[in-house]
Amino acid sequence: MKRSLSSLIGNEEVPDYKIENINIENISTSDSQPRTFFDENKQIELSESIRKSGVLQPIIVQRLGENNYQLIAGERRLRACKHIGLQEIPALVKEVSKQDAAVIGLVENTQRSQLNTIEEALGYKSLQEKYSLNAKEISQLVGKSRPYVSNLLRISNLSLKVQNALKNNSVTFGQVRPLIILDHNLQDTLLDEIINLKLTSRTVEDKVNQLQGKNRIR
Repeated sequence: MKRSLSSLIGNEEVPDYKIENINIENISTSDSQPRTFFDENKQIELSESIRKSGVLQPIIVQRLGENNYQLIAGERRLRACKHIGLQEIPALVKEVSKQDAAVIGLVENTQRSQLNTIEEALGYKSLQEKYSLNAKEISQLVGKSRPYVSNLLRISNLSLKVQNALKNNSVTFGQVRPLIILDHNLQDTLLDEIINLKLTSRTVEDKVNQLQGKNRIR
């Protein structure tokens, strides 16, 4: 069952949940934030939307101390507010563990379709490595199926060149997934073919099978 963001952040009846207008200068970002790429045009659109209508959805932060907060979710909104010179931003102040903060950031971004495949995959990988979680445990936390999470966890077997192509949306995960079993040099060679010839995932799979067959014969 898909885990909703509301199930993670609670509701207004819960004591550890409240909305505050917080000075933007008092909010720091976290290294557990899953988003690494920000589309400039979309950021400008968001900035203009906030300029006209305000922040319609509060960000989520954790209190670290007096006038000291760390962002859990909502980095695009925070950046947009900084861009147009706002001094304060509405925020849900949530007391959570580091693990739950990382999960909330992932869930919020994936439910809003704001993460590309590589960012989502690396987010799951970070949860796995930092908190010793397996694919089943991660799937239960983020509300995705275990096979889905398992597939994305394997993305670390892709070369940096392939990962960057995913990050830039030059290819889809389906197109490059068959490459996971190859060494990085072969992955990079096939990546150029995938992009230049616009190969389908099925064609890529056939090519990988042919290469594996040749290697076995040798």
